[in-house]
Amino acid sequence: MILTEQHIEFIDNNLKFYGVNSKDLREDLLDHICTYIETNESQDFDVLYQKALQKFGGYASFQNLQLETNYQKFAKQIITINKVKFTSGFIVIVLLIMSLVFQMMQWPYANAWLLSAIIISVLVILPMHFYARYKTSIHTLS
Repeated sequence: MILTEQHIEFIDNNLKFYGVNSKDLREDLLDHICTYIETNESQDFDVLYQKALQKFGGYASFQNLQLETNYQKFAKQIITINKVKFTSGFIVIVLLIMSLVFQMMQWPYANAWLLSAIIISVLVILPMHFYARYKTSIHTLS
């Protein structure tokens, strides 16, 4: 069966209506459904559309795919935040050690190293930590 623009728009609107908000996921599902319909010999769009929905698990399955997509995006974001926190923490430790060595040797700039470690902790690590906790709490509520 050859699909018209109205058929494709109908499928796209149904996917939007049933909770597939991600544009990339919606385009992939639309492509799979259209391919399934176009490869069949029947000319009845409604019957083929219902068969395609059954084959792909129905609208509930599409909503689960949307939730899984959202979760994967969230997980990638949290992993990136944790990498930044780890790297910043490592830099803070190095700065603290340098500050300690400079203090013990009574060299200049010992306080500058200590101050820079404190500034990185306060301006980078703490906000990232609280942001990650906030995003995690929002994600667990929804």
